[in-house]
Amino acid sequence: MAKSLSNAGEIAHDTAQLEACRQIIARHCYSTQEEIRRELAHFGFPDISQSTVSRLLRRLGVAKAQNASGKKVYTIVDEQLENVDSTHSIHDMVKSVEHNQQLVLIHTTPGAATVVARMLDRHANPEIMGAVAGNDVVLVAPRHISRTRQTLEAVIRTLKAH
Repeated sequence: MAKSLSNAGEIAHDTAQLEACRQIIARHCYSTQEEIRRELAHFGFPDISQSTVSRLLRRLGVAKAQNASGKKVYTIVDEQLENVDSTHSIHDMVKSVEHNQQLVLIHTTPGAATVVARMLDRHANPEIMGAVAGNDVVLVAPRHISRTRQTLEAVIRTLKAH
């Protein structure tokens, strides 16, 4: 019985850390995990380690993206994706889509590649093996190189739908 109470306490503590981290990132711009760790310490988690911060960021779906000032900061990608509206749609983020015989390349506005790649991952298409995001470029790998053209078409359909 004591063990299950301990586990329940650990789960509540983990949930509280996760929520605190989400709130902290939503409120301010942080460019290092150390800044987030210090803020979490002030938020009531004084013994939090950098590895725990890293785990929290991974669980929240946090990535670094360029903000309006050009600084790379941590941002919650899912929230960016959910908050895309008619004035800042995926379509507005994408500048161009091109391909060769092996890959599809999506050029985006600065800082938007992570959002676009995440959207492609969320709407998995069997033609797409995976997407890797930089700051303003998404590299899309086709599942089969012989079907790069079909992968391009799948990417364009997905982008138009959102």
